Amino acid sequence: MADAPEQHRASHIFNLVMLGFGAAALIWMLHRLGWDELRTVIVGVGATFAVVLALDLAAVLLDAAALHTFMRPEARMVSYWQVVAAQISGRAVNVVTPLSALGEATKFTMLVTRAPRVRVASAIVWFDVAAVYLSVVVMVIGAPITLLLVDLPRSLELTVAIGLGVVILVMIAIAAVIRRGASATLTGLLHRVRIISVARRDDWQARLIDLDRQLAEFHTNRSAGAWRGVLWLIASRLVTWSSTMILIDAVGVSVTPRLVVGVLSVGVLIQWIASAVPFGLGVADGGYYALFDLLGASGAHGAFVTMLNRARSLAVALVGFAVMAVVHTLNRIALARIHARLRDHRARIAGD
Repeated sequence: MADAPEQHRASHIFNLVMLGFGAAALIWMLHRLGWDELRTVIVGVGATFAVVLALDLAAVLLDAAALHTFMRPEARMVSYWQVVAAQISGRAVNVVTPLSALGEATKFTMLVTRAPRVRVASAIVWFDVAAVYLSVVVMVIGAPITLLLVDLPRSLELTVAIGLGVVILVMIAIAAVIRRGASATLTGLLHRVRIISVARRDDWQARLIDLDRQLAEFHTNRSAGAWRGVLWLIASRLVTWSSTMILIDAVGVSVTPRLVVGVLSVGVLIQWIASAVPFGLGVADGGYYALFDLLGASGAHGAFVTMLNRARSLAVALVGFAVMAVVHTLNRIALARIHARLRDHRARIAGD
């Protein structure tokens, strides 16, 4: 069963901090990017931006379906719409934080009041690992094709090759760690570098043994539910890729097979590198400028698409933080009512 509501004060505090941080980050980002410039690029593509935003939100719904499916059999303890709220809130936090790390913690804190911690944590890890695998597969197939079709500068070819090699090695390392036991490996490493004691290592490993077992099932014993989750995730990516191509077409770029392959492989690699800073400021601009120039469009088109991608991310983040604020408020109201009923019940008992 899920832990008692009283035990989740830390989760509520974390979510409140993320809300405050996210609001401040969005305000700073709007100031940094310039509202007038954002409005200009959005008006430039007209109603197409609304279509793209609708598709992005549809992708969030599909992502939530995947995450909800990965939570089986405990998924029955959490409604789909609660998972949707956690998913879009986590995505909003990821948009404004480097390396998209705090968003996953946000999902956890929003779902842990509804289902067991171990199942929530393993479902989030399954979702992230499956998403990484899918992206890497596309990169492994698409990047070599791009290198064959496009005469890239030697320096860029080397960057793509090195980046792809690093991504593949990281993917293999993730798979090996999960098979071996993610928490056992991490706690063992912390002990070897003398951050924690033997007793603390053994205590943590005993507490997290169920998490390691559930994580390992993704590679060793995939259930029908896990495969359905992967299919939901693939559907989400197809919708996201479609919205990206619609956006590129809207700026006047001819969507050729070469451009599609290049954007979905080398372009995604650029986005991953750019995720080290919020909105990929500076990194994404230069990378997309060069990529579009080489794929038969122009560097100006690449810069325009980069700005539109930021605008769509910003729009989804605004929706995500609004949802997060509403859910957090409703949770606090529900918790206050529970406490009030408990106080009334105790008062009646004391009166008797």
